[in-house]
Amino acid sequence: MTDPVRLISLGGTLKIGKNMLVFEQRGELLLVDCGMGFPDETLPGVDLILPDMTYVFENRDRVVGLILTHGHEDHIGAAPYLLERMPVDIYGTPLTLGLLNSKLEEFHAAPGMTQTPVQASETRQIGSFTVEFIRVSHSIPDGLALGLRTDAGLIVHTSDFKFDYTPADGQLTDLHRFSALGAEDVLLLLTDCTNAEKAGQTPSERQVTAALRELIHDAPGRVIVTTFASNISRMQQVIDVSGECARKIAIEGRSMVRIAETARELGYLKVPDGMLLPIEVIDELPREHVTILTTGSQGEPMSALSRIAEGRHKHVCVEEGDMVIISASPIPGNETLISSAINSLLSQGARVVHGPAHQVHVSGHASREELKMMLTLVRPKYVVPTHGELRHMVAYRELAVEMGLPRDRVLLLSPGDVVELQDGEARFGETVPAGSINVDGLGVGDVGEVVIRDRRDLSRDGIFLPVVVVDAETFEPLAPIEAYSRGFVHMRDAQEIVDEANARALQAVRDFQAEGVRDIEVLKARVKAAVRKYLYAITERRPIILPIVTPIGDLPPEESPDPAAQ
Repeated sequence: MTDPVRLISLGGTLKIGKNMLVFEQRGELLLVDCGMGFPDETLPGVDLILPDMTYVFENRDRVVGLILTHGHEDHIGAAPYLLERMPVDIYGTPLTLGLLNSKLEEFHAAPGMTQTPVQASETRQIGSFTVEFIRVSHSIPDGLALGLRTDAGLIVHTSDFKFDYTPADGQLTDLHRFSALGAEDVLLLLTDCTNAEKAGQTPSERQVTAALRELIHDAPGRVIVTTFASNISRMQQVIDVSGECARKIAIEGRSMVRIAETARELGYLKVPDGMLLPIEVIDELPREHVTILTTGSQGEPMSALSRIAEGRHKHVCVEEGDMVIISASPIPGNETLISSAINSLLSQGARVVHGPAHQVHVSGHASREELKMMLTLVRPKYVVPTHGELRHMVAYRELAVEMGLPRDRVLLLSPGDVVELQDGEARFGETVPAGSINVDGLGVGDVGEVVIRDRRDLSRDGIFLPVVVVDAETFEPLAPIEAYSRGFVHMRDAQEIVDEANARALQAVRDFQAEGVRDIEVLKARVKAAVRKYLYAITERRPIILPIVTPIGDLPPEESPDPAAQ
């Protein structure tokens, strides 16, 4: 009997983002996608989120390759952090590899990495895995689904897809190939479930072209269009429609400029000669002859659109008669940021077009009727919904049950879950390490839950710092206690509270001195407890309290305070 084939989820389940799967057979690991996640307001200061790749790093000698299904950040964004630590043979379409390489320029890719361009309809042998690449429509060109022939049977992975019969890039999802695979007894289907709650079918990209054409043709001033930086198809639509209106194009936002340059070099983005202008020279043209493509569709505070909305952009200002088109759906958690940007733009006289009513954006993911069609074509024995939050995964399970699939054959995975496939059956195996790694600036993984909790507390209740100076031998207070507050109370407006908190801290020092104990850390704890009790009683707030105790004179060596603790 052969060993089971194992399917391991390292991300992309329970939450949208950081998509990463591992397939394991004959002692070999095949990785599929290596994406990042996007922090929300519960992760203050965090720049991005990586999947926990401990299992991959611990088994690096067994990895035979990494397949990237398409070029979105939630599928390739963590790859540079993987490659920093280990070389991997990477497979992807030319556009996907091109977008990856533009990111790797900032990271200095690991030596020994090889890249193999692949195309839809190709089949490759990667280690012991036979992998077929299948064309799917999505919101970026060159999206691929996978057919994996394993020792346990045929596995189909849709990646992100929809059935768009008039896609912007003209590349249709290959229904015929999915149908042919469905005739081969598919053991397991991994499927996009992002829109499992949405009835009907996802609208076509052609609808967006028509809406953009109507809006841009009639716009009396400048048009600013914001979308996801990786939405190359949407960029092409804006360029095409602007060309019809004799408008020049300027692209703003570092990530969008980088992706547009890569897409142009590879022939995926077509801009007529002389149409593209540097952002610095747009004021030389009449406003009605300019369209600006920019980042900031999620209201990110440092994005180009937010700087435009706040009047902080060096080259772009908004005037009466200008139009701003937000061609993207809000990521959950970003609604407040987007609303703030919209209000700022409106206050400057711009017309802001956004939301489903204007048809300026359509999803790149299949809705319920398309998910049903995929299930009908592939006819799997088991299904694993991916690329969704728990509510999307549960909605997909209900859809599959409606279609006649037994409930226990729809497997809902958490990161770290392992599905073992053997003898035509699927069962859960022993889990592997998984979770999230926070990236903050240059720090990777050094911002854990304790730091995040402190940041939340600071943002909610602020900080209060009593400064205590004592004699190193007797612990007698040598100076009045002074406290400093940030984000808790304004020192001048709440001087009585601060004075009383100082008095409570001083009394705690005297009581401690009378006990005859000589321990700096215990003294800090006493001061902290006394101040916390008083401040909560008077304000019902819990600021972070950090007493700073400075001994004057020589301490015995065993009682010397730890400088780091100060």
